[in-house]
Amino acid sequence: MEKYNILLIEDDISTGKMVKNALELEDMRVDWAKDGDEALATMEAGKYDLIISDIKMPNKTGDMVIAEIRKIDEFVSVLVYTNYHDEPEIMRNLLNLQIDGYYQKGGKSDIWELVAKAKNILEPFSKEKREQFLNQLPKDIFKEA
Repeated sequence: MEKYNILLIEDDISTGKMVKNALELEDMRVDWAKDGDEALATMEAGKYDLIISDIKMPNKTGDMVIAEIRKIDEFVSVLVYTNYHDEPEIMRNLLNLQIDGYYQKGGKSDIWELVAKAKNILEPFSKEKREQFLNQLPKDIFKEA
């Protein structure tokens, strides 16, 4: 059973297939949009737990797409996965859009590091840490008034 819903925005077919398959092997449901327009057409508030987006794509750059996504769902987590990192204005835009992570793809990148980064965003606490945190809360904190 899939634990998380992910929107992958990637125009390169071989990269998209590789990322999609790796995430699905980790029990994640992945919708794959091949450009920004397709991503925005599928986007709905609360539909996705994580957006993984390239930056340099046809029609709209990733930062433009993420800005539009933030208007639809301001709380969705965003991980940027790209080779495109030498434009200060785009990097500044990404920081202002409060992305949750950045991973540089390319010949030296490891797909499983990307998957681990996605999982860390989706599950920032281990089961043990979560239990430890919850046990420190007052017992009646979640009771209705």
